[in-house]
Amino acid sequence: MVFQESRIKIDNKQVLSYLEQFKDSLFFDIETTGLYWKNSHLYLIGAASYENSGWTVKQWFLDQPAYEAGLLDEFSGICKGKKRIVHYNGNGFDIPYLQKKYSFYQKINPFASLESLDLYRRARPFQKLFNLSSMKLKSVEQFMNLNRKDAFTGKELIRVYTDYLRSRDAHLLGTLMLHNLEDVTALIQLLPILSYESVKEGRYSVGKSVLKDHTLTIDLKLDSPVPISVSEEFEFYSLALCDNSGSLAVITKDCMMKHFFSDYKNYYYLPLEDEAIHKSIGAFVDREHREKAKPANCYQKMDGVFLPQLTKRFQPIFYEDYKTSPAYFLYEKDILRDKEALYLYTYDYLSAL
Repeated sequence: MVFQESRIKIDNKQVLSYLEQFKDSLFFDIETTGLYWKNSHLYLIGAASYENSGWTVKQWFLDQPAYEAGLLDEFSGICKGKKRIVHYNGNGFDIPYLQKKYSFYQKINPFASLESLDLYRRARPFQKLFNLSSMKLKSVEQFMNLNRKDAFTGKELIRVYTDYLRSRDAHLLGTLMLHNLEDVTALIQLLPILSYESVKEGRYSVGKSVLKDHTLTIDLKLDSPVPISVSEEFEFYSLALCDNSGSLAVITKDCMMKHFFSDYKNYYYLPLEDEAIHKSIGAFVDREHREKAKPANCYQKMDGVFLPQLTKRFQPIFYEDYKTSPAYFLYEKDILRDKEALYLYTYDYLSAL
């Protein structure tokens, strides 16, 4: 087994601020000769941890496949005393793969007592916002402006590993170690991507809001600055985030909308007025000018400026027509001064990212 230890130099202040919360964590990545544990084997594990006032990556490389169990023992050892493991799509591959191997060799599973943070799953909801066609680690690294020396994929490295076992070429070993080292260090450098999740979770405050040119724009002050500026246009709103600020712009509708009554059996529909009225009043209307209301025509109409809403939070609720989307509520100037209402309104949009 080949062992290598590398000290990581971290200059990014935002990364350093996040790392203060992760001194009890282990960042790790594995390399295997295939996806299915039964017909492949583990050949490299890299893990970064905080030691001696700094961050260090330790790598264990299996130069003799028969000693795979020993590689698992090394990983178990470095997991001791840790609270959390951090990885990229480890919930989907690395952890299940290792668990199967531990079970096969009748060894204790080290993951049972560890919290798990999957950066892939935390970043996945923002693929559209990041304008990425893929959420592979290298794609997200490029989005975060991280530079790599390694140019290989994990699949391509299987051939490199096979060639190394045959030739014992030191250059091939360096290629394998470099790929894994950069995978592990990338996990640390990607931590600021969690700031987008903090926005989704509502960690911001509402600033100035303005209605102009049929658009309500709400300024946001973020608790955690985002590392990369992003903006995206959706069907009836747009979102922009830059450093520690953001803005949500929502397109209004200046038109007639309909408010539908759910208890339609208690209403009459008046065809001439194209509206519904309660039976307690409709009883005084001539029978020839009224009919029993149905769900699709049990409404009252209103003209005004309306704001779309995603969760039907603000009452009364209006629609352009029956069962259309989105829902709306009537805009009133007071909402521009109601910080709590604006926060709830923006939260519904951001939490849906």
